Amino acid sequence: MVYLRLVGGATGCFGALALAAALLLCVAAADRSASRDEAVTCVIGKVTEEQQKGFGDGDVEITVYHHALRCPGGYPDALTKRERLGAKGGKIRVTFDSARRVAPEVNGDSSPWPFALLAVLFLAAATAGARRAA
Repeated sequence: MVYLRLVGGATGCFGALALAAALLLCVAAADRSASRDEAVTCVIGKVTEEQQKGFGDGDVEITVYHHALRCPGGYPDALTKRERLGAKGGKIRVTFDSARRVAPEVNGDSSPWPFALLAVLFLAAATAGARRAA
């Protein structure tokens, strides 16, 4: 709101949206870079497919796959992804936080760099808009 007030006009509106998007992308990057200090090999149990309504205009539907897992120690017991991780009986390597503060991930799926790069681009756009308006 401060950015919108200081810059004003359409530039202020788009700049404020860019700042909000950058903030959300920073949160996503932080989640992806959170420590997942344990790794286990899990056996995939039942895989169920579900159609969900996507966000935005139109009747876009996305497919999500719910994977029941059998892991040593009993955790994690499930993963939900937009892609099928394997067939029933297959094995996957899963990393998770032993304190269970962040969601488990498939080993190697948690790179924060795409989100961080997009956040920098949105911040650069907001800064350029503020400089142009000044």
